[in-house]
Amino acid sequence: MRPDPDLDLVERVEGRTRLLVPAASLGGGPPPKSPAFFNPLAAVTRDFAVLFYGARYRGSRARLLDALCGVGARGIRVANESGADILVHLNDANPTAAGIARRNCDLNGLGDRCTVSSEDANALMYGSPRSGPRFDAIDVDPFGSPVPFVDAAVSTVRPGGIVALTATDLSALTGRSRTSGRRKYFLSLHPTDFSREVAARALAAYGVIRAAAAERGARPVFAHVDSQYLRVYLEIRGHARAADESLDRLGHLGYCPRCLYRGVMDPGRGHRCPVCGGELLELGPLWLGDLFDGQQLRGMLAMSDGMGWAARSKLLGRALADAGLPPYYYALDRIADSLGTCVPRLDRLLESLASKGYRAVRSWAHELGVKTDAPHQLFMEEVRRLSSCRGAASPAPPRRARCSGACSPSASPRGPPRTISSPSPGSRPARRPGTP
Repeated sequence: MRPDPDLDLVERVEGRTRLLVPAASLGGGPPPKSPAFFNPLAAVTRDFAVLFYGARYRGSRARLLDALCGVGARGIRVANESGADILVHLNDANPTAAGIARRNCDLNGLGDRCTVSSEDANALMYGSPRSGPRFDAIDVDPFGSPVPFVDAAVSTVRPGGIVALTATDLSALTGRSRTSGRRKYFLSLHPTDFSREVAARALAAYGVIRAAAAERGARPVFAHVDSQYLRVYLEIRGHARAADESLDRLGHLGYCPRCLYRGVMDPGRGHRCPVCGGELLELGPLWLGDLFDGQQLRGMLAMSDGMGWAARSKLLGRALADAGLPPYYYALDRIADSLGTCVPRLDRLLESLASKGYRAVRSWAHELGVKTDAPHQLFMEEVRRLSSCRGAASPAPPRRARCSGACSPSASPRGPPRTISSPSPGSRPARRPGTP
């Protein structure tokens, strides 16, 4: 890294792109907003942005607005690495950040592919239809919630275009902060073991609702979630009929904290669990259709394989297998904990479910997540049967016994990162572990 004496900037290479970034943002703590915001932990989301826009616009020219660009990392990487003919407009209301973004364009020789402004993001988006051609894609990556910018993005992007939304207020989208989710996104959520997917479907639903208010349809074509970030890419269609069709794909999931049942809510059947008779907690509104477009994923996967990004290819492969499966997964560490067993080997569980005629794949959203169309009771029984160790029956919250070689070596008693999901207060079963 080479220091910059003017603003205490250092040079960092991300992907194949050189970036000047504030030295303070690389200190290991929360990145400061001054002199300009840059989060090194978001490099994964920027990798996927390169793949998404490259696959989407390969063979055609497109205009991309990076509306809250910071130092310009995402937009500049797309212009530099995607291989597509994409003209990127970088904007940040912070003039210092816009100045650094301009220097990063020059550093990578992109003066003819990138333009830079320092305006209010909403004013820029609402003014774009009057000032020139509409943007083919608008990328909204704020510090916190994207809510203040969604209306402008979905109503001004070109019909058929893309609006990409980033959220870092994951507690509001996973049910850990129910009041925040209700205020910002009009959500009714509760913590579950599949909160990562709930968050993606909740943000997609919010985008669909706001697009419908502008008489536009929207559907997700890609999503990605990690411990700090959630990204959803929406395709926007420009007529009222499309809005109605999109709204028809929204609904609610029901979750039973007693037996851990989950399923799509049937408005006519009340709020009683069909398995144990307990109260169903309502989650929604959520997008209940597919989160991924198969053609888009295959294009991204081909690019990722060509770039040698094995970890990105693995996730894209899991997303491809997601099509047509229920809109939730089972986190095996949490399920095993509730049953008082250890985590069974994933491959054995998937093979067993497949042998019984059900689809079963690894979740794209959780390392120990399983997506399947098997009935809930059958799935729970298979987890119990394939776990070679059992915890002693006790009315106290169960602890998993030490796992033998048949258990997953990656199982962690702590479960998924706490920034995404946390146990429901009522997620422990009332019965003793191992009883029917």
